[in-house]
Amino acid sequence: MDEWIGKRVGGYEIRSVIGRGGMAAVYLAHQIAMSSRLVALKVLPRQFLHDDTYMQRFSREVQIVSTLEHRSIVPVYDHGEHDGQPYIVMRYLAGGSVDSQLRQGALDPKSILGIIQQIAPALDYAHSKGVLHRDLKPSNILLDDAGGAFLTDFGIARVVGEVPSGSITTQGAVGTPSYMSPEQAQGKPLDGRSDIYALGITVFEMITGVRPFEADTPYGTAVLQVTAPPPSPREFRPELSLAVEGVILKALSKRRELRHGTAVEFADAFKQALDAPPITLLDTQPSPPIHLPAQVSVPPPISNTPPPSSYVYPLVMTPPPSRPVVPRRSGSRWWLSLSVGALFGCILLSLIVVAAMLVINSLAEPTPATTPSIAESAPTTTAQVLPTLTPLPRAEATTEVAPVGEIPTPALDNTVENMLSGTLVYFAYRDDNFDVYRMSLPDRFEIRLTNSESRELFPVVSPDGERIAYMSDRDGDFDIYVMNMNGMNVRRVTDNEVADRFPAWSPDGNWLVFSSDVRGDGTDDLYRVRVDGSGLMELYSDGQRNLQPSYQPDGAMLVFVNGDPFDAQTWEIMSLELDTRTVNALTDNDVRDSAPVWTPDGQILYISEGEGYAAIRQMEADGGGDELIYDGSGYESTVSAHPDGGLLIFTSAETGRDELYVYASGGRYIQQLTSNGAAAARWVREDS
Repeated sequence: MDEWIGKRVGGYEIRSVIGRGGMAAVYLAHQIAMSSRLVALKVLPRQFLHDDTYMQRFSREVQIVSTLEHRSIVPVYDHGEHDGQPYIVMRYLAGGSVDSQLRQGALDPKSILGIIQQIAPALDYAHSKGVLHRDLKPSNILLDDAGGAFLTDFGIARVVGEVPSGSITTQGAVGTPSYMSPEQAQGKPLDGRSDIYALGITVFEMITGVRPFEADTPYGTAVLQVTAPPPSPREFRPELSLAVEGVILKALSKRRELRHGTAVEFADAFKQALDAPPITLLDTQPSPPIHLPAQVSVPPPISNTPPPSSYVYPLVMTPPPSRPVVPRRSGSRWWLSLSVGALFGCILLSLIVVAAMLVINSLAEPTPATTPSIAESAPTTTAQVLPTLTPLPRAEATTEVAPVGEIPTPALDNTVENMLSGTLVYFAYRDDNFDVYRMSLPDRFEIRLTNSESRELFPVVSPDGERIAYMSDRDGDFDIYVMNMNGMNVRRVTDNEVADRFPAWSPDGNWLVFSSDVRGDGTDDLYRVRVDGSGLMELYSDGQRNLQPSYQPDGAMLVFVNGDPFDAQTWEIMSLELDTRTVNALTDNDVRDSAPVWTPDGQILYISEGEGYAAIRQMEADGGGDELIYDGSGYESTVSAHPDGGLLIFTSAETGRDELYVYASGGRYIQQLTSNGAAAARWVREDS
């Protein structure tokens, strides 16, 4: 009898076991306060309590999923510890996993389409937020009893640009070898196309009932991912069309640039292939051969010496499903696994030795002294003067700005074109980097203002139009930075060991207000600091998450987001009167409200739930007059009003990634402005 069954854990009573995996057991439980609500409760077994890797993976899943709000991502409701064992409470999905369905054999192609059409937007949404899943497979796709499909298990997900901490690895070869991309198996830098490869493996398995790459050992399977071409899906399911096979094999290209660009692109291509009429041969002529893209050639062996018996391949292995493995294809390829295995092992061993030497050298260098964190140095009621900060060198920048040129964007209606004026500042993810950009309107000429390997996010323009504040993790954690409008004279305003995020300018341009996670547990407080780094002061703290502050145009009030760090449905828009420190709730509902900003005439725009993934709403300063402004089919995430009124620029992931859209003339014109990625735009007039 399982010791957890019948126990009360937090506010939940455990009823039965749903399943067990390599690192956790999952139980069916009901919430005591809501007896009809069933939940899935994931528990870390006792044997892993002293393993930092598993402990951090558990904590990591909560942290990452709390930042992802998508209808096809399984939400985490709660987390805690019981008798020293950590647990996570998630939505219960009665349909089980795709993996459990595969135990009965291959799935119908139409059913597969229904699954990936739901999973693909969720995957692209995670990528748009800088999150790589890295362990996409059938067992991590859950189903409800109404045909809904949901992505789960972000325990080894990686945030792009994140600096590894503790013992959990966020770089290198982690994941399940049967679903790893070649670059993931080799420990190379990853982007979203690695997850698309894993989605291709998953679709291959769903449509054939077998995995394309299987060997006697996990190491051998990883070698095949790097070196062996995938088999033909039609070898296992001859009735498949050439079009369907081509879509799947494109996703399994060894070279990432030959794969589908996004998961939604993959899903759309799969649908088109299924809908295409079958090719009928009216004569006896054979079908023309299919020429697949050439794969990356394998380098010649460095040594014929096999790896030592003590060698450990640097993979975090996830145990395979318990069902028996169906033979993948006729014939044996043990000789291939053996030969390329020896080659691959030698290469990896050489890389590990080089890496170890680099680590030893880095440890020999003196470590710079750290500055006190906000939690240690900031007073709660009085201002503290900090040293004035000197300008920082621009990372990898040799010119004043980095012109990008006129960007290819969709054609705009003449009415919208004539209304566009001024300048936009925003951030975008391109070339594996998050950087700040500036675009002049209406010619849409773009300039990149930052150029570093760190994440430069959420820029805001000073009232005089001469400076930009933004958040960056150049030193491993997010701090607030300020630079000139031309990208020069970069200065760090805050400097500590916690996350400082979402800066906002005061109307006089002398102060910046921002959110800071002073406790390191996701509960952010509001702080204010002078632009030169002095006068740091706490403005508001209540043990909840307080994010995305925005100054009222007259400077009398702030609006911000407040709620439970791990339950976005509790997030509300709040106001803080700076003179009296009075806090008022402007919204009160059970959906996520976020990203409040002021309009020039003193209204509040914000993002809330709509018929689509999210919607733009507007209300008065006291919370009255709330109305829906726009609810599209994509995921709207930020909005900004033109200083002269009449225009809004908002961010939406309708195409599968974040792009900027124009909202003009009360909604008569809603058009896409960018097509190569952009988010969180803010306006600045040309005459500022």
